[in-house]
Amino acid sequence: MPDPLEDISLDGGWLCLDFTNTVAARVPETGRDYLLTWADFVLWVRRTQLLPDAEFQVWQQLPPGEIAEVKALREAIYDLFAHLAKKGVVHPAHLDTLNSFLHEVYAHTRLYIADAGICRGVSDEFHTDKPLWIIALSAESLLLNERLSRVKSCDNCGWLFLDTSKNGTRRWCNMSTCGSQAKAKAWYHRKKDAMNLRH
Repeated sequence: MPDPLEDISLDGGWLCLDFTNTVAARVPETGRDYLLTWADFVLWVRRTQLLPDAEFQVWQQLPPGEIAEVKALREAIYDLFAHLAKKGVVHPAHLDTLNSFLHEVYAHTRLYIADAGICRGVSDEFHTDKPLWIIALSAESLLLNERLSRVKSCDNCGWLFLDTSKNGTRRWCNMSTCGSQAKAKAWYHRKKDAMNLRH
């Protein structure tokens, strides 16, 4: 049976959002968790090309980290951005939780010059938790980005995504999957209601 992480959709539009979408669904109830072991996380890191290939080859040989830490960061990021998507504001408690992760990360970061200006990135050291540092910084960069208000939650499955549509009205993480399912459900209910009205 193929591992779903091998071809999981990367529809989040931002690294940290794709990370939160490593659960089959968030609504109406939480679905299957795709990150059950450290090996699963290694597979996801490879799938997302989070590390350059040469670096990934070295990193995957390091002693495994704690999957509980991976999930704790994932859920902290999910809670923060899901609340934002629903309420339109960031909850201070969620920000405090992310700050606690970032406090650990900053010791392993440096400022560097990029095309977009001066950015913060992780150091060149090899460390088991390096992908988690990159993900935490991804969440920080999204919070400080002008497109923050475009973070949304899929109407169908609850996955988080950055709405890059021109008019900002995207409702689904993926039109061909969740969008089609939602439209099919709506069509079914319209047809059922019409049939009921005839009887």
